[in-house]
Amino acid sequence: MVRWLATCATAAIILSPMTAGAQTAEPYHPPRTADGHPDLQGVWATAFMTGLERPDDVKELVLAPKEAAELSKRFHGYVPQVVDPDANFIGDFTLAVVKGGYRSSLIVDPGDGKLPLTAASKEAVAKFNKAPETTFDNPEERDSWERCIIGGGQAPMRPEHGFTPVQIVQTPEAIVIMIEDVGGLRIVNMTGSPPPNAVRSREGYSAGHWEGDTLVIETTHFMPIDRFRSTVDTALILGPQSKVIERYTRVSDTELLEQFTIEDPTLYTKPWLAEYSLTRSDKKTYEYACHEHNYSLTNVLRAARLGRQDKPKGKKS
Repeated sequence: MVRWLATCATAAIILSPMTAGAQTAEPYHPPRTADGHPDLQGVWATAFMTGLERPDDVKELVLAPKEAAELSKRFHGYVPQVVDPDANFIGDFTLAVVKGGYRSSLIVDPGDGKLPLTAASKEAVAKFNKAPETTFDNPEERDSWERCIIGGGQAPMRPEHGFTPVQIVQTPEAIVIMIEDVGGLRIVNMTGSPPPNAVRSREGYSAGHWEGDTLVIETTHFMPIDRFRSTVDTALILGPQSKVIERYTRVSDTELLEQFTIEDPTLYTKPWLAEYSLTRSDKKTYEYACHEHNYSLTNVLRAARLGRQDKPKGKKS
């Protein structure tokens, strides 16, 4: 299920796939902050078409340039031909690039590139993926992303099919991750203790620590409602027992590697791992005014109700 941010208020450049993968033969030594940790601050961004899961007929995770070009052709119909000139869509349909290699999926483990869902979770995700075309009775039935509650910046941070900038501000006590998307900023606590088990939120509680040059963020304390997180091709599901472990490693001056693992035996048959790279950007982040009275949600519900009404009968001659 492809979800578009058709009104994305970003005026930005398209990232070259090989820029993200530029590497040197020698070990990379990242710049450091005053407290000695790698400096992750600044604006980073993604711009690629790769989905969370691998297509059924693609077996390899890392593709040769020719194979990557063939796979990217499938995405040409995803982007509308006529769009708002202020909205930025990808024009070159590139795949995600990690350390110079084209990726067919963000999921690395399991090796087939598929979510290891339990039977119950598989049914729930399938139902959720169909919901945008089937549920129109109440606003609460619509996706939390569409209701401007949860976006791509909350754990795990997920890329979109458009240029999506992320700004990182770093201090010894907290790290702020601000994505130009629904939900806005996220605070990662580097000190202190987690809240009581009963204190929960849609975003969860994020606690960070350093493992060498890698920033590790563990997010727990999710609410039992709004369990689904949208991605570009399918939804992933989280629950009250879920733990999201993100790892951010700066691998070059222009590439920030994000890896995330989700653990929850009630939803997945085993923990699973996904990864992608963000590229350094000289652009700025802006306020993402998602709601704006949310006319789109109102119109979606109204149009569906009008569509269910009986068609007017023609007059008898």
